[in-house]
Formats: sequence, structure tokens, C-alpha cells
Amino acid sequence: MGTGPSSIWASYKIFDTRHCTGSSAQVPNGSGISAIETSGPNNMRYALAGSYDEACYFTTLDASGNVLSTMAYPFPMLQSEASMVYAKPILVESNVANEYFICGYFESNMYVIKVAANGSILWSSFYTLGNEVIPKDIIMSPYRSGQLIVVGETNISPQDNQGFFMTIDGSSGNATSTKLFGYTDKMDGFGSIVGGAFVNSGNDKGFVIGGYTENPRDQTVSTPWILKLDQLGNIIWNKVLDPIVGSTKGIIDLVERLNTFGGYEYYALTTSHLGMQVLKLDEEGRPFPTLTSSSLHNEFVYDLPSLNPSHANSISYANTAAITANVGIQVFGTASNFAGFSSSYLVNAYFNGETNCYRSLNKMSDPIEGPGEITPLEPGKFGSFTACSNFYVYAYFSGGSTNTPCYGPMSSGSNLRIMSSGIDPQDQTNENFSVSPNPISDRATVNYTSYDNSKISINVSNLLGQTIVNVNLEQGLAGSYQQEIDFTSLNVQSGVYFVNTTVDGKLHKQKVIYTK
Repeated sequence: MGTGPSSIWASYKIFDTRHCTGSSAQVPNGSGISAIETSGPNNMRYALAGSYDEACYFTTLDASGNVLSTMAYPFPMLQSEASMVYAKPILVESNVANEYFICGYFESNMYVIKVAANGSILWSSFYTLGNEVIPKDIIMSPYRSGQLIVVGETNISPQDNQGFFMTIDGSSGNATSTKLFGYTDKMDGFGSIVGGAFVNSGNDKGFVIGGYTENPRDQTVSTPWILKLDQLGNIIWNKVLDPIVGSTKGIIDLVERLNTFGGYEYYALTTSHLGMQVLKLDEEGRPFPTLTSSSLHNEFVYDLPSLNPSHANSISYANTAAITANVGIQVFGTASNFAGFSSSYLVNAYFNGETNCYRSLNKMSDPIEGPGEITPLEPGKFGSFTACSNFYVYAYFSGGSTNTPCYGPMSSGSNLRIMSSGIDPQDQTNENFSVSPNPISDRATVNYTSYDNSKISINVSNLLGQTIVNVNLEQGLAGSYQQEIDFTSLNVQSGVYFVNTTVDGKLHKQKVIYTK
């Protein structure tokens, strides 16, 4: 989901010339690709990055899957090419138009290449950290323009891996800050990062990171680890989770969303021996909702019984206006039903997981505190890439989708309350919502429009995020409505407040000033 809905399915062949010279030949191997939906020049719709034994590469496609541009970036020459170690790169769009970052792994080192939409190099560099540095996810910082955030794992000794959080200046490639997290002499690492929204003064916006750590309850296995850092990389909260079923090696991917209760929740995707496993967590990384005997399930295994256990790839969400659309949290994975062939598919897990898609539902144990910050190493920066235009990608077959969607009704509530990661809800406004007058001297009128049979929540909070008053309504018919809030009866001081109103699954928030 990016610039708009689309559905294509195509196969591509890759050709290159060994070391950018001589005649071209089809590439026989590859580590896979990362793809994003974008909106670039010349009808560009998709950007892809991949790698193989000679190089990493960047390719752009239009909305129909036609190749627009290709560029390869050869790896450094080694004495023995048979020993080359490389991995699928990660791709992210810069917050500067028509610029992209490719981040990958080659021979124990991490590399970053900043490219333009046509694949030309803007800058490139290799990075060292410990004995080995493996990037697992990258995002552009939602708080500082042009800053790239990279997370992954670094090897300090044979029995000591640590998760790293690295910030890189997008204009120069310099690593401006690096922090390590984990247990000393244990195997830990980060696998995914998203922007984390503002919750309250003690849980400010920052970054939420998922990974793995050795299970303190059973040190023979790894277990999911999730923590939230503030904008400077300091720990806000830090949890180690213990799923009831399935043996997992940590969190592969995660998403944040705003739920129907006006709070944030996280869906953390892991791979277990049972298949794709999703852990549902609250705004402090605990199993959601709070652990009581009557709490809902918060641990789900999604799989197709006719296939072998699936390997989890990614998790995301779709937020469409049509209530009959296949909206919700989307879990993507691959599985095979017989040797040598694979089938890709997705299933949907709505905000409470209660759909006909699950194979098993469970409830997690109470989490424990996770490992802390470790004195960081200073990353080393060296080398660069060159661009090679003797590289070709073309589509040779296209057809229908191989996805197997899981459709099912939302059993309760609305699934349309989704907010982009890292966006402060204080900034959310809409033409169908207003509070008047502003400033307020006694009473305020909340004006809103509802388009369906909707539950309405109106909440007034102070600058610390503390609730002053909460009003819950239920509208049976579509239309425009008003609700009065009497500030003189709230026993509050003059100052700044926020009126948070949830209508039709969307949160609207307006800053107001109250003067006695």
C-alpha cells in the first residue's frame, strides 16, 4: 500500500556482464529482492533492490510492471569469488523526492548506497562494527529530515551478538550515532523498526524495535524481544515475550496502529515451527489487553493446513474506506505443499484477531524486562561502489495473482483506526470535525459528521496526556452532530487542552485554549 491500489504479477529475468565487461549472461543466483511502492518521475510506481554474487542492483517499474530503469553496483573483487557472502538488501525511500537508500550485507560488512530514481549513485559506503555487522531493517527518521536509521545485529565474539541502532546522515553517509543493546555474552539482535507514536509524557514518540534474545526462562532457545527508544535512542520500555506455543527466533517485522480504545497496539510477526505467528501487544509492549482471566487472545498462528508450515516474511496493514473491503492487518508468508515449489499467500488478522483465518489462538505469559544498553562500538566507514549500466531486467511472464487472501468479518468494532507511525495525534485534523469557539471561556461545542452506525468517543486531555473527561456515544444514523462540553464544570485551570474525537474509526484531535 503506497500511492494507490494496484495488482500485478510478473516474472523477471536478470542479465549482467561479469564485472561490467564482455557479453551478458543470465544471472543464475540471487538473494531475493526488496520492493516498495513509490511515486517517482516517468510514471515510476515501484522501486526494487536485490543482490547476487556479482553485485547489488536497483530497478524501477511502472504501474503495469514494465521495467523503466536498471543499474548494478558491483561488489569489490575478491581473490576467491567462491567464498563471497552476501544477502538480500533492504530498500527505503528518502524523505527527499526521487532519492532512495539501499542497505545490505557483504563479507561481514554493511553497505549503504544512496541513489537517484534512475539508479545513479549519490554516495555509497561500507561500514564495520565488531566482527560482523548485519543490517535487518531501515527507516527514514520521522523526526529529523534526511536521517537514516538502521537496525540489525553485530557479532562481538563467537557467543556474543548484540542488537545495534545506528543513525546515518543521509547527505554524507557519516554514522552520527550508534548504540548497542543486549545481554553480555548472549545472542541478541534486532530485526525490525517502526516509528513509535506519542502516548503520554512518559511514553513519548520515538522508535519501536523488534528482535530476539536468549530466553531468560530457557536459555537454550531464543524468544521475541521488543523495546521502545526515544528520539535519542534511550530506552522508554523494554520487554521480553514468552509465547505459549511455537518455537520462535524473535520478531521479523512489526506494525503500530491506533485501536478502537484510543490507544496504540503493536502486531509483532515471528516465524515458529507451526507457521506464521503474530503477537498482539499494547502501547508498552505487553500482551494486549492486560493479562486477566477474561482478556482476549493475543497470540495467533496463521497458516494454511494444506501446506507445510509457512515462513513469515512481513506484516502490514490496509486501511480502505469501503467497510466491505479486505481491510486489516495483513500477514505475508511463503509455504510449499511439495518439494521444489512454493506458494505465496497472505492472511488478515483484524485488530482483535477474531476472524476465520486463524489456526490457533492462545494467550501469552506476562513479559519480563529485556536486556539493556551496552557500551557501543564506533563504526568504521570505508570504500564505495561504482555504477554499472551493463545490466538488464525484463519481464518474461505475467498473469493472475498467486495470493490466497483470507476474508472474514470483523467480529466487533472498527478496523479503520490507523495512524502512520511516528505521527503525533495532536496534529490530526479533518474538515468533518471542529471544536468551537476556540479559545473557550465556558462551553465548547464538538461538531462532527458520522457516515455509518458508529461508536463515538470524545476525550479531553491535558498537556501531560491525562484524561479530563470522556464521553461515549452511539449514533444510529449517518449525519452531522454536536456535543457540548462544559469546561466550567471540569474543575481545570486555564491553559491548553486537546479534544480527541473518534468517529467512523478515525481519530480527530484539536488543540484548544481554555480561559476562565
